[in-house]
Amino acid sequence: MISFKRLCDSCKHQGCCTNSSVPLVFPRDLNALKSIGKSGEEYLQLVTIKDKKVFALKKKNNSNVCVFWDEDKKMCSIYENRPFDCRAYPFDICLVDGKYHWIVYSCNPDSDWRWSENYLQTLEKDMELNEVFNNIEIFANNTELILPRESEKTPYTILREVKFKNPKG
Repeated sequence: MISFKRLCDSCKHQGCCTNSSVPLVFPRDLNALKSIGKSGEEYLQLVTIKDKKVFALKKKNNSNVCVFWDEDKKMCSIYENRPFDCRAYPFDICLVDGKYHWIVYSCNPDSDWRWSENYLQTLEKDMELNEVFNNIEIFANNTELILPRESEKTPYTILREVKFKNPKG
């Protein structure tokens, strides 16, 4: 298991659980949330991106904090069932020069990112990536809309092109 502790210890940026990011929830994610009884309207909201409706995790009332963030324990209360968008963070997919690339948000943009290759390969083997790419216009355009705002808060580094093989051909 990869630990981000060393990378993130010095970070002053709030993680995606406690900032303005709104993780998207695709069908596999939704099934995982249903399996633990956390798929109701108190947890999810329907958002429209590029004229398509998709579920996203809600924030707590009057807050930027994810509804699943446990303030006392300082951890995700659904960690084992969290959506792909959450599992991928601090990595994201961004359209760069017509191709999809992995980027990483980091307070340490000059870091040696070679260590991340194993994690990226794990994400690329995740069945949820297929659903992300089936909805890439939502996911990537969402990223393109968020990226400029997020990069003002936290720099990002383009790592490499996403290696994705669609099982449908």
